[in-house]
Amino acid sequence: MIKARVFVPVVLAVLLAGSGSYIFPIRMEVSDLQEITFVKAGATVEVSIRVRGEFGSDVFKLTEPERLVFDVSPIDTISAAPQVEINYGGVLRVRTGKFKTMVARLVFDLETAAVNYRIGRTDAGLKITFWKEGADALLPGEKAEIPQVSEPIEAKPEIKPEAKAEAPPKAKPEAKPEPKVESAPLPGGDEKRFFVQIGGGLGTFLKSKATFSRFFPLYGKQGEMTETYKLKLNTPSSLSAGGYLKALVVPVKLGLAIEYWNFKSDGAFVFTVPHPFLSDFPRTLALAEEFRNYFTSVSAFGLFQVYANGRLTIFAGPEIGLAFGEYKFLDKDRIEFDDQPPFFDDDVKITPKPYLKKSISSLWAGVQAGIEYSLSRSFSLLLNLRALYLNPEIKELASTFNLSQAHAQIGFQYNF
Repeated sequence: MIKARVFVPVVLAVLLAGSGSYIFPIRMEVSDLQEITFVKAGATVEVSIRVRGEFGSDVFKLTEPERLVFDVSPIDTISAAPQVEINYGGVLRVRTGKFKTMVARLVFDLETAAVNYRIGRTDAGLKITFWKEGADALLPGEKAEIPQVSEPIEAKPEIKPEAKAEAPPKAKPEAKPEPKVESAPLPGGDEKRFFVQIGGGLGTFLKSKATFSRFFPLYGKQGEMTETYKLKLNTPSSLSAGGYLKALVVPVKLGLAIEYWNFKSDGAFVFTVPHPFLSDFPRTLALAEEFRNYFTSVSAFGLFQVYANGRLTIFAGPEIGLAFGEYKFLDKDRIEFDDQPPFFDDDVKITPKPYLKKSISSLWAGVQAGIEYSLSRSFSLLLNLRALYLNPEIKELASTFNLSQAHAQIGFQYNF
């Protein structure tokens, strides 16, 4: 019985080996379409397809639209990108995906039917070279031999470019800048010019509401005051002056500006007032007040010309400044409560309302874009757009007060 068990497997092994074929093929390695890359060389583009494992391929063309299709198998997985944009040599892109089990399909989208290709097998996979019909179809390795054969071609460019390259650069650069300076209404050529501009407009606060909490003692307990300030539109007006310079070939506006800001804010105050006898019976008192605030800002800016076409010019760049002014707050140290029995919410009042004018000063930074339309060589219309960050610290509030803004101003500029 033991001999029979040993004999049967041996006989099967001999028969299978002698037949020269495998009844049950087994692939020890998982095949993968790993990567698709391309290299541009002259008029050709060389696409490399890297495959791990043994594979075969089937190639055919489709029309309307024009496509070249590769079915690669057997492929277990696809690690390559689903689409690779090429846009060269007549090939728009290559798309990759599973066509069916163990078959990966690569579709090359072609510009026209007049695209030639050459397929080669490499150790890593496939290499396909594309070129448009009528273009030089030599591969990158073959092109390296051309300079050795065509020596006269090298000699001709050495003579002709030297004669042509020296004359045009001297004639054209000298001729082009002069008409631009003469026709442009704005200064900014080789001569130094100056400007003065005046304008006004509207500004909006990037954070229109600010809330703060402060505490005060009363009846041996602690009360709380919550302040909310709603910032309204700012109406900035400005006066600036400066001059035109050149950074390499780009005109630059350097200047100083002084601005006057005028804006309102609505203040809402809610007091949580302790009860004189009951520890868990606080009263609530609400007040409202409107404030008007005035600030002065001094700044410096450097704006680079980013666009110029006829009478229209656009400058943009950074600016930095110092803003100072006054803001009105409630003075919690001078608050006096008029408290009457029976000590409900309506029985507590503040008389008078003690307000404190607080001086504020802080540096700010921003960016500005100026659109200028020239009416003549001396006068221009302006539209200035800017955003600035201003966040001064207020010691009385134990916090910062975000006054960052965005401005739009119109005005006039005089050049001299």
